[in-house]
Amino acid sequence: RTLMLALGGICAIVGGRLCDLLGLKFVLMVGLTGAAACGLAFQSTNFWIISCFVMLAGIASGPMSAASQSYLISSVGRTRLGIGGGVFFLSHSLGGSLGSFFTGMIKPTWNFQQIGIAMALTAMIVVGIAIALLPDISKSPTTRLDRKELLFWRTYLPLLQKVEVQLLITMRLCITGFWGMATLLLPLLIYRVSGDAATAAFYGSLSLAIAAGCQITTGWIRDRFGKSIPLLVSALGIAVCAAGLGLSPDSLLGLFTFGTGLTGTAWAVSVLVPSLIDEIASSEEKNRLVGLGHLAWSTSMAIGGIAGGVLVEINSSLPFFLGVFLALGGAACLLALCRRLDRQTQGKNA
Repeated sequence: RTLMLALGGICAIVGGRLCDLLGLKFVLMVGLTGAAACGLAFQSTNFWIISCFVMLAGIASGPMSAASQSYLISSVGRTRLGIGGGVFFLSHSLGGSLGSFFTGMIKPTWNFQQIGIAMALTAMIVVGIAIALLPDISKSPTTRLDRKELLFWRTYLPLLQKVEVQLLITMRLCITGFWGMATLLLPLLIYRVSGDAATAAFYGSLSLAIAAGCQITTGWIRDRFGKSIPLLVSALGIAVCAAGLGLSPDSLLGLFTFGTGLTGTAWAVSVLVPSLIDEIASSEEKNRLVGLGHLAWSTSMAIGGIAGGVLVEINSSLPFFLGVFLALGGAACLLALCRRLDRQTQGKNA
């Protein structure tokens, strides 16, 4: 998983720039091939062949994330990006849930090879439908690539020098780093306390339901009242839930209450990231900032997962108390970012 996250993050940087050079639709089609690679991985029992397909899926996830979020930002007006982001991320959660549900239904009668073939064929059908029906809303791709255009550091360095981008990336590293710890530890701790795998599975389903409600609600609030209130309330909610989890790592009720609360508030922040990217970046920079944001997300998830596994063996409360400080750091970044963006907006309207 860590390797897939790393590959996806690195390739998202490449994908963001390729969206500028080759167009959103082409890059998205490349990214969608990752689903087919996952299905083909089930067709072999050789470790190295399976690893190659898994790495291919990780590589493809970067361009897919960059292109799909850029599609969202480009196709939905700024005043509706809150609810648009909510529906976008809800489709990911709902798709994963339905996939797990149908896999569970057919697994008693299908073997892994048959399931893999079905996955690959479904992915190819999706690619075909996307090629036929999905409009290419990006600018006309560059037909002749200058060598300097392929030097990624030349295009990303100006972004990294922006204070707003630095605040956004730091927020991502703080909040997503803690989320990476929590997603690893919460099912593990619930299983340890309850001694029942079904309880941990029920927690996962309940968390997804809570997250779905928070995604749509947060998006609606953002579109109606602005970004600052839902962002800051959600970030502070993450800190409160982290403190609650740190105080009750051996309580099933505490783990369920604060764990589902953490899931809802963490997803609420993620839903609003596309709208922040839309405000921070110019039209020429948006694709690259999406790729940079996915790199920050992947890095944070990978480091958080590793750190959480180490810290929980020292003390089960330690990762969550660290999460309090990370969440407060993320909230401070969001406060500073919202103030800067609001001042810029007021300056333009003056």
